[in-house]
Formats: sequence, structure tokens, C-alpha cells
Amino acid sequence: MQNLHKGLFESADDGVDSSAWQQDVDAAPAGAPADAPSASGPVTVGYGDLGVIDGLSGGGSGGTTTGGTTLAVSRTQITTAGSGLVINLNWDSSVASAPAAFMTDVENAAAFLESQISTTATINIDVGYVEIGGSSLGSGALGESETYLTSVSYASLVTALRATASTDATDEALLASLPATAPVSGDFWITTAQAKALGLSAASGTSLDAYVGFGVSSEFTYGLTNTSGTVAAGTYDFFATAVHEITETMGRQMLVGTTALNGTAAYSLMDLTHYSASGVRDFTQSTAGYNSVNGGVTSLGADNTIAGGDAGDWASSVGANSFDAFATPGVLEPVSANDLALMDALGWNLSGGSTTPTPTPTPTPPPAPAAPTGVSVTPRTATLASLQGSNGLGGGAQIATVTETGGVAGDKFTYTLGGSAAASFTLSSSGVLSTGSHGIAGGANGVLKSLTITAIDDTTSSTSSSPAIPINLVVGGYGGDTINLASINGIVASAPTFIYGLSGADTINGTGMTGTLYFDGGAGADTMSGGSGQNVYEYGAASDSTVSAMDIITNFHVAVDKIDLTGLTSHFATAGVLASNATRIAADSIGWEVTGGNTYIFANTSSRAESLASASMKIELRGNIALTAANILHN
Repeated sequence: MQNLHKGLFESADDGVDSSAWQQDVDAAPAGAPADAPSASGPVTVGYGDLGVIDGLSGGGSGGTTTGGTTLAVSRTQITTAGSGLVINLNWDSSVASAPAAFMTDVENAAAFLESQISTTATINIDVGYVEIGGSSLGSGALGESETYLTSVSYASLVTALRATASTDATDEALLASLPATAPVSGDFWITTAQAKALGLSAASGTSLDAYVGFGVSSEFTYGLTNTSGTVAAGTYDFFATAVHEITETMGRQMLVGTTALNGTAAYSLMDLTHYSASGVRDFTQSTAGYNSVNGGVTSLGADNTIAGGDAGDWASSVGANSFDAFATPGVLEPVSANDLALMDALGWNLSGGSTTPTPTPTPTPPPAPAAPTGVSVTPRTATLASLQGSNGLGGGAQIATVTETGGVAGDKFTYTLGGSAAASFTLSSSGVLSTGSHGIAGGANGVLKSLTITAIDDTTSSTSSSPAIPINLVVGGYGGDTINLASINGIVASAPTFIYGLSGADTINGTGMTGTLYFDGGAGADTMSGGSGQNVYEYGAASDSTVSAMDIITNFHVAVDKIDLTGLTSHFATAGVLASNATRIAADSIGWEVTGGNTYIFANTSSRAESLASASMKIELRGNIALTAANILHN
């Protein structure tokens, strides 16, 4: 059983920073109720997305805590006549600080779902105000969820769907679309609430199924229903937010092949309804797709592809909707018939049968929004060795390749460069970012070069563009620098950031940064600390970290972080754990060991075996890190 945090319901307005927050823990959240699922077994992994809303304060969690976790102090059982669904709301002590309308609206959201669903199951959810499971929400977060998952074989999942299906059109179409064997290689996971609905666990089980938490009252309008009421300007539909988070705990989430659970690609039931075209299943978030219960013939709605938003939420093209990835201030965001059809497909039979519109075959599904939504960045490591000079970055050196995100597959895109440092760089129409002919000067403790990149869809006569996406480049000086990234004036914490330490023993601290960080400490014994997003530690030469001048990485996150050795000219035959008590490393190989409480990576770039004491390259990771080959990128 694993705990996957897939909570997102955040504003799409300009006041939101849609960066992702990530947290790894080794057990169920501390202080969880005694009936929480067992935390034994594989490491649990939590994901969440937090927004910062201008003018609104995130506040802090109320109530008392024990062991860092706010305790549930009361329970409200929600039951609805004619429905077999029962939702138990366990109120954390933090809710004592919430307005009375907070509890009423969460109860109303639970009652609404019960009124739409007939499945017999009891769901147990812990509810927090400005916190979730004892952890404070980030500033401006509208809502988050943390959900217990349980693994199931594909065959067992299909059997359970057949056994619990109603006779409505949605279930019939879904079952007809499922192949006899799994259409993708990996493990399947469902939420524990979903397992109850599918008869894979006791329907009346008392174990905690999930946590949900919501932001401060000033962010919301309370007292709304699914389709009526007025949302005050600058605030958000709280009823819709509550429904959004609760339905995620019921299985409305796609795992899109993440390996964060147990090292193997993970998929959910909702992944089986994800298509890029009729008959073509889509198991990634980056590819534009939509959900369908009839093999991709009819779209229920396009799925979010924007980084920082959940894969299992709708794209903005769906319109104002409770299941959207990004909320809109000042408008009602109701649950639609297509939303309920999706819940039906996820194992929750609807009261009164399917609300799915009659499928109308079409040659192709509705396309994703035509406008590109941004860019993704891929570093070009082949030039790392020549990129860093003694006082800055060399001229005409390639740094990264950018590609559009969103838009329509097959369209042609060009890219434009902006930002205060744009004159010092070049960006080809195909998206290759390079330093200008005169290079880039560095400076003591890091000099920020701010860029923006815009993707332009030039396929049609009516061109469309993405927003200008920020990118940070930070260049140190000659000698030992202390670079605290988040403290650099003008830096965008959520943006991709390239850091170059040049020579010397540098200390580079990424604490407070949430976007992907690309570290290149250069020569010398550097000490590097990553941010809360993905951290990639790049090397252009074996001499960048040696036995005598070794780099130290203080907080390597094995679930997402990488050691990138593709900038070395060497081609490595193997990469793996060294044998116990090994004293040598084979030729053209990478190995690692844990000794003295820390983890050490060795690389032998020569054609003969080397002693570990004189290996070509050595990097220290603080702590006992369970590395896998997936953490090491190499040629």
C-alpha cells in the first residue's frame, strides 16, 4: 500500500505560481489514526501542487498537534437516502479555526457525491483546514489530497469491474474497450476507497482512505451548490474545490507511468480511459490526450498537459468545471454529466443509471487547445567541458534545447527569446539556446541571467503563442563561491534553473527553489543542495569531482534526482552497486557503495580496472541512498 498525493485545484490567473511541491516519506504520515492502513512495505511517495495567489495569505494550521500531525478530534458521518455510499469526515483539530461554513460545505460536497452514486462503500477521509495530515499547506494553496493506494493485477481489476458494473451504457462501453491482457507494461494501483467500490476490499472497512486539506477562508466563497450561487470576485468556488479533492481520493487520478511508487511504471484505472486518438491509448501526460469510455471514439474531456497540474484533471479547454486542473476566480465550477460518467467508469455506479451522452462516432477526437502552453527544457551536456571558462561561460556554446508543450501534435513551432539578458544569448528557430559570441561573464556568489522563451505555432495563417516562460541562468565567479539561489534578486523559484559554479570549491544551495535545477559545479570540491523539485547534477569532465577534490550532494532525492554523466566522452559498459568489500572498479564502468553512512559513486573512464582509492571520478551523496541505474545518466 502506498500513499500518492495528487492534490491540485489552483488558480489559472496571473497571480499563481504553478510550481510543484514534492515530498518523500518512509511511512504513513506521522500521527495517523490507529486505523490508518499499514505503512509497512515500500516507501510511500507524495506529490502535490501548490499555487501562490496574489493578495491572499496562506496562514498556518490551527489546533494542536502531536508528533507534527494535527489530530482528528471529531467525525461526521454523511449518509443519503437511496445511496449505498457513506462518507465519514474526520475533522482535524485545525478545523476549529475554520468558519462554520467550511464544515457545512465539505459536508454538502460529500452529500452531493452520495446523491449521484449508488455504490455501497464507506469512505473515511481526514479533513484539515490550512493543513493536510499535519503538514501545512503552501501559501495560496486552494486544496490538496493524499490518498492511500493498493496494487492490483490487470486481470483482477478487469474481473472486479465486470463483477460490480451496472447495466448502464458507460460500464458496457468501458468493459468492451478493455483488452484481454494489459495494454501497457507496469503495475496497476487503485485507491483504497476505489478498492471498496470494486469489491476488492471490505466495503465497510474502517481504515483511513485519504487526507484532504483546504486553504484559508479568504480565498473562497462558501454556501454554493453545484449549479447555483454567486462566487465573489477574486475568490474561488469552495464547493467545487471540495468535490475536486474528494473525487481524487475516489480514484480520479492518472499515474501516467510514474516510477516513484516502487521503481516500476505505475498506472491507474483512469489511465486505461486515456486516449490520444480513437483506438490509440495514451499513457503519458505530455502527449495531448482525452478520456473516453468507448475506446477513444467519444471524448469526455481533454486532459491537462501543463506541468504543475495533475494528469488526471481536465484541461482548461473543458471550461469552468470542478475537475479542471486550474480554477478560475469569480465563477461557479460545476460537476458535469461527463464528469459523472468518468466517475462511473472508475468503479462508482451512478444513481438512476449512466448520464453518459450517446456516443457519436467521429473521425478524430476533439483536439487539444491549438495554442501552445509553454516550453520544456532539455540540457545539452556535450558542450559542458568547453562551456565553463575561468571567469564565465564561453561564447557560442549550446546550453539547452527547448520544445513546446501543449498545442496540436504535428504543428510546426518556432521560438523567441526575451528577458533582461536576452542580448547575451541566441535561440535558434528550432529551439537551441546558446551563449552569444562574447560569452557570459560570471560573478562572485552568482550572477543571474534572466531569460524568457515563447513558443509560436506557425503552422496556420492565424498563429498562436504560448506565455513567455522564464528560465534562470546563474554563473559563479573564479574561485570558491557561496550561491544561495532563492536569495538572488529577481530569480523565479519555479522556473528551470541552470547553475554554473566554474572553478573552485563552491557551495550551491537550492533550498526554496521549486523548479528543475541543473547543477554544473565545475572543477573543485563543490557542495550542492537541491531544491524541492527535480535536481540534475551534471558533469562535463571526470576531473569535476575526484577522490582528492570530491563533490558532495547533501539531499539527493532518489525518486526524481539524477547524476548526469552524459557530458563525459566516455562510454560506460555498466552501472550498478559495487560488490561488498570491493576495492576496485572495472574498466569503463560506474558503481556505487554505501560506507560510513554515506553513498559514494565511482566512475572509471579508463580501459583498465582502477582502485577505488584512485578512481577517475568520485561523488559523495550524504546519507544511505538506495540508488538505481535510473538515477545515473550516461553514454
